[in-house]
Formats: sequence, C-alpha cells, structure tokens
Amino acid sequence: MRAMALVTALLIAAVAAAPAQAASAEPPPPHVFADPGQRPAHGTAKAAPGATGGGLESRILPIVHNCSPSLRIRAQEMTAAQLAATCASLANQDAYFHSVVKDSGPVANDLNTTLEVDVFNSSADYKAYARKIYGIDTNNGGMYLEGDPSAPGNQPRFICYERTDVSPGWQIWNLNHEYTHYLDGRYDLYGDFGDSQTTPTVWWGEGIAEYVSYSYRGVPYTNAIAEAGKHTYALRTLFDTTYANSDVNRTYNWGYLAARYMIERHPADVATVLGHYRTGDWAAARSFLTSLDYESDWNAWLTAVAAGA
Repeated sequence: MRAMALVTALLIAAVAAAPAQAASAEPPPPHVFADPGQRPAHGTAKAAPGATGGGLESRILPIVHNCSPSLRIRAQEMTAAQLAATCASLANQDAYFHSVVKDSGPVANDLNTTLEVDVFNSSADYKAYARKIYGIDTNNGGMYLEGDPSAPGNQPRFICYERTDVSPGWQIWNLNHEYTHYLDGRYDLYGDFGDSQTTPTVWWGEGIAEYVSYSYRGVPYTNAIAEAGKHTYALRTLFDTTYANSDVNRTYNWGYLAARYMIERHPADVATVLGHYRTGDWAAARSFLTSLDYESDWNAWLTAVAAGA
C-alpha cells in the first residue's frame, strides 16, 4: 500500500542463497497474504534517521547501508550477502514495474526521491519496537509510510521484518509488495494516500502491489488462483473495493485478479485510468471504470486462470 499499512511479498530467489541468520521459529504474522487494511489517512514519515524514537531507532537499527543514492537500508542485523541481495531485488524491480505501468516519470509535485527500508530481525522485534519508534500499528506484516510527497525533506520509508521460518529460509517479509507501493505512489498516484482514497482505488493500489510482487519474482499466487475458480466477485464490484468494505481476501487476492485481468486483457483501459490517477482526477477515473462492462470475458478469464492459464 502506499502511505500506510501493507504487506505480501517474499524476497527473490537470490536472497535465498544468502546465509540465514540464527533465529528460533516464530509464528506466522496475523495476515500472511496481506495487511489488515489499516492505512491511516496520512502516514507521516518522520525526520532523518536517528532522529526518531528518542534515539531508539539508531540503537535498534544500527546497520546503515546505501544501496544507491536513492535507496537506503537500516537494519537490526543483516549480513553483507543479505544486504546485497536485497538491494539487487529492489533495483531490478524498478525496470519491471515501469514496464508494467508504462509511466513517463514521477507524478507532479512528488519529491520522494529517496526511500528508506527499515528492517527488524523478526515479527517479535517489529512488534516490540516499531510502535515506539514510528508510532504505527504493528498488527500487520509491514507498513509503508509515504508522508507528504510534496513537502521538501519528507522521508518515505517502509518498515518490515525478516522471517527465517519460511521457505526458502530467509526473507524480508512483503519486501516487493511494499516497494511497489512506493513506486506506485511516486509514478501513478498523485498526492498523498488520502488524496488517492477520494474514490475507490484499492483494486489498483493493492492489486498492482500483489501483481508486481508475484509476477516479478516468478512466484505463483496460489491463493488468488484458487479464488479465481470461485467466481466470487464481479469485476465491477471489485472497482468499488475500499478498506472499509472489504476483507483480506477481497483486498489482496481479488485485487490481484482485477489488476492482472485489466493489465493482461485491457492495457489501453489501464493507461486511461492511470492517466487520470497521475493527475489526481479521481472522478474521471471512477467514471471511466464504472462505464466498463467486461463481465462475460472476466468470468471466462477467471475460469482459465483457475485452470492454470
């Protein structure tokens, strides 16, 4: 998600080759596939590193690693191999994302040129420290804080944690999903998170984050594929999805299916919608989406996806 709570992604296979840190098995987070949809109207990214939480941030996240001039990792404990693999995963995702959304550069007035990725050792550490440092809810699998992208000096960051109890053995949970929110907010959605919620945009915001996370990593989204066979939602209904009227399944599994369908079957329509999103014309995007009627093709496509297409 952009501007707030999010989740759902594993690190690419390259990270699996990195040495795993010693850690006891931990229980899965409350929402394995996504966050509970708790995105405040404004996620205010705090000041420069070390200036938050009364110095607690610097003590708990002592590792500072610059992947590039625009991307920095702060971590509780990561090996050199893990840092390198994480940097590579995010850097390589840029080109993939742009190939999907076909943007022409950042939206107007977006100054979020640098991103900070803050990585805790475990879900337990995330829950113990993230609220104290950032003032966020930790009943989720990670959170992206966009802040006000038009404000000079604003520092966007996403807060996440490592897991060692899942295959392939070491992952930054939801890494690529969260990073997609940053990219989507910078290149597709004008203004801050609150602006993007003027009309229902969750189908796209969460859908594109899931779509890029899974397709970029080449990982089958088995839960969403299983849901496709159920034909639970009309496409038109999914265009109405908000965080208030949906659950994890509708927000993430069906958001993925809606975004994937539109990207694969109607790319010209996606270009039209994103053209409106990028200028903040939410009403025009909404009017266009609600005029579409692809229900017959949508249902045929769902059947094909469920069968392995």
